[in-house]
Amino acid sequence: MTGVKVTGVDADGVQLSDGRRLTTATLVWTAGARAHPLAATLPGEHDRLGRLAVDACLRAPGAPGVFVTGDVARAAADEFGHDALMSCQHALSLGRVAGYNAAAELLGLPLHAYRQPKYVTCLDLGPWGAVFTEGWDRKVQLRGADAKALKRDINTKWIYPPTDRATAFELGAPDHVIVA
Repeated sequence: MTGVKVTGVDADGVQLSDGRRLTTATLVWTAGARAHPLAATLPGEHDRLGRLAVDACLRAPGAPGVFVTGDVARAAADEFGHDALMSCQHALSLGRVAGYNAAAELLGLPLHAYRQPKYVTCLDLGPWGAVFTEGWDRKVQLRGADAKALKRDINTKWIYPPTDRATAFELGAPDHVIVA
């Protein structure tokens, strides 16, 4: 349903802003994402999510010296027309490349192009388990308890930076790829 807001949720259903009530025992809430409003202050082409189109090195075309990353960057993930998504999976790689490139530009070193051709999803489905897919066509690779264990590792280990300096620099390399 579009054009309505959820105004309440209880054990028996959902109340909508237009006065309707949906009685249900199961609720799956999906919501859209938008770039931070700060992205709108940068000159250039913005997509429907508010993300700024960037070049291969994550530079803001209309703002010299500015690199864009994370949820505000519309960056090509591969040569097949897939853009980075607003997810931690892409944000980690975008951040590595943007950070490297900002430092490299200051030092007069070559920049590194962002590419992230491997795409995965891992959806937690509650007590039953999870589903892990690979590829833009989302081919199921794991399900149930095995996928749930992977999702737990992603949420508790993979998305957090290491605490020791050597590992942080190793994992901060712009071409470092996390493989499930």
